[in-house]
Amino acid sequence: MLRVLTEQELLSGAAAGKIQLAPQERGGVVTPEEATRTALRAFEDGLYYVFVDDEQVETLDETVALQPDSTLLLLRLTALAGG
Repeated sequence: MLRVLTEQELLSGAAAGKIQLAPQERGGVVTPEEATRTALRAFEDGLYYVFVDDEQVETLDETVALQPDSTLLLLRLTALAGG
């Protein structure tokens, strides 16, 4: 079931400077294959960036050399209001 904000919730959120959706109910169990497919699509759509040792990974077929002390950063991008 999809939850839609009421007019009052929208007005209250706008007055507070942040309109926030209520948590949505989950539709069931997600398989590792579905989660992987979703993550890969999100990467290709530019919804998050991946950095390994401060270098951005820009394509899925890019070769990445990992060291025992390598760092991984997943940076989720969020649209700004009014932008």
